[in-house]
Amino acid sequence: MKSGKARSRWLIIAVVAWFGLVLLGISYLLEQRLVWFDEKGELLELSNNEKLEPQLVAELTRLGYSLAGSVFHITSGDCSCNWRSSGHMASVKRKVAESEGENRVVDIDQYPTLKRFVPATPAIIMFNKSSKLIYIGPYADGAFCTTDSSFVEELIPSVSGESAAPKWVNTVAKGCYCKV
Repeated sequence: MKSGKARSRWLIIAVVAWFGLVLLGISYLLEQRLVWFDEKGELLELSNNEKLEPQLVAELTRLGYSLAGSVFHITSGDCSCNWRSSGHMASVKRKVAESEGENRVVDIDQYPTLKRFVPATPAIIMFNKSSKLIYIGPYADGAFCTTDSSFVEELIPSVSGESAAPKWVNTVAKGCYCKV
């Protein structure tokens, strides 16, 4: 009888230890994929010099885009993080359309001049109806970039507004991003 109880205890300990090791391994692998959005600080430096908005507006206009009420969904075709944020991106697109904003999907590999403004993908750039920059940065942070860790959900109503919304240049986020 004693050996049966001892064996049960060891079995429970082994299962708990195995489960703990699996969780530790999964968290390690996820953490290895998390990177800083603006790792080199280039976007931060551009925003600190007040050059960001005028240069970004000039570049997007030069590329033929209308900025009024536009939300630019910046992707990179070979980014392995796209699948993690695809659900969140679809949700944002739907909400932007419901707010009478314009969704524009841009593959940054086709427009290399935008890379100085967007250090990693997936990213988003939002303008209000007056073509004023509302937000530039990642959709969210964390391993899965979901609506639970979203930076942009609350800003979507500002897209259809004309009043000057506070500009947010988000350079400090850690998640699944691909350097451009």
